[in-house]
Amino acid sequence: MNLPDAGWPDVLLVAGPAASGKTVLATALAGAAGYVLLDLDQVTGPLTEAALALVGETPDALDRAGPGRDLRAARYACLTGAAAANLDAGHRVVVVAPFTAECADPIAFAALGVSLGQDVRRRVVLVYLDAPPSLLGERLARRGAPRDRAKLTAVDQPVSRVPRVPHLRVDGTRTVDAQIEELLAHLGPMRTTPTRSPRC
Repeated sequence: MNLPDAGWPDVLLVAGPAASGKTVLATALAGAAGYVLLDLDQVTGPLTEAALALVGETPDALDRAGPGRDLRAARYACLTGAAAANLDAGHRVVVVAPFTAECADPIAFAALGVSLGQDVRRRVVLVYLDAPPSLLGERLARRGAPRDRAKLTAVDQPVSRVPRVPHLRVDGTRTVDAQIEELLAHLGPMRTTPTRSPRC
């Protein structure tokens, strides 16, 4: 799989399985480089839980066939819409989500890029965090979030998590500082953006 070109992009997509450390890394990156941070759970979480409650479902329904999965397209549309608005306002963004379908399907990944303006000279780079299933399971159990119930039973399933699209793999077992060093080694020195008010 080809690696993304060097240089810090307009859009950093931080993906990976549940409990791999996506939000922790993305928060550190946003603070260090002046990116706007947009996290799927933060942007859509409360509204998603309210919508599921209206149809008698719990938060872990997102990982089961039915209404939870049916919400996926709307959740990701909210996330990418907020990202696109910030890009239009001149901000660079870190966007955090599992991006499972987009990592597995080059066509879906290309469509995601278009939704973020990749066809108007905006550069999008996928950062993929991974960690051993045993560690992911420990972290999920420690987190104890209701939305993670189905994930706990599936974490040991032998499913390949290697993205089929260009990406930078980051070791989810390492410290955040070490992970940022991994990215610096490939992307080069950070080009810090002055802090401005984000759009949500």
